[in-house]
Amino acid sequence: MKNFLFITILISLSAMCFGQEVETVSERFHYRYLRNEQNKEQIQKDNEERQRNWQEELAAMKANLAEGLRVSDNVKIEVQTEIQDNNLVVSVAYETLVVANAADDYALGKYTIQNSNACMLMCNFLKNKLENDLAEYLKEGAKVDVKITGATDGTPIRSKIAYNGEYGDFIEKPIILNGAPYNMTVTQKNGITTNGQLAFLRTQGVEDFLTIQVEPLKHTENTFRSFAVENKEKGGGYRRVSVEMAIRGAFADVEPAKTVKP
Repeated sequence: MKNFLFITILISLSAMCFGQEVETVSERFHYRYLRNEQNKEQIQKDNEERQRNWQEELAAMKANLAEGLRVSDNVKIEVQTEIQDNNLVVSVAYETLVVANAADDYALGKYTIQNSNACMLMCNFLKNKLENDLAEYLKEGAKVDVKITGATDGTPIRSKIAYNGEYGDFIEKPIILNGAPYNMTVTQKNGITTNGQLAFLRTQGVEDFLTIQVEPLKHTENTFRSFAVENKEKGGGYRRVSVEMAIRGAFADVEPAKTVKP
């Protein structure tokens, strides 16, 4: 099962070649932006280059994780970027290749991002990109749509799981549960008694991280939507979170006609 993590991002890499500075991907994109040379065809080419570079960077981040935060080779993480209308949309996805060996996803009954090394890697990757590479798109007042999907496996909850109230109490909060509208209630007093509640709290862990830990998102107009999924299959590979983010109108001023760089 794949869960995709979507966001609107721009990459910044620095490189050296034979002792001479090499123009970075982000610098090339920004140069064309300043010169009004980002026509739609060029944006698409830039997007393909961006995706290739991000995939390499994400792989490097995974390889260099500290011992206690490592994500095993059994977990495959991919990043995709695409242009939708005037929005730049980026997907970061991870899947467990062998579900029976899933050791990097949430343990039974857990919901904070610290309980999943794979989720922590993705959240930190997003934080890095939003704070360093997307600054020019995340000006104050920019509109950002965020869809977070939390999932559980099919292991039933036989006794109440404690909810420590990290994200506050929720009383009939509108969400999507298993594809249908639902009013979700979770309180510290009553704890967690259904997989739907547990899946929902996994979305709240990611939302809490993004709103508190990512500086640019403190100044943008963010719309968060929670989707909870109760999988029937059992295994750690089904207990996870995905995120979809879009910065609306990122390329609203781009000229549709081709331009030529002098």
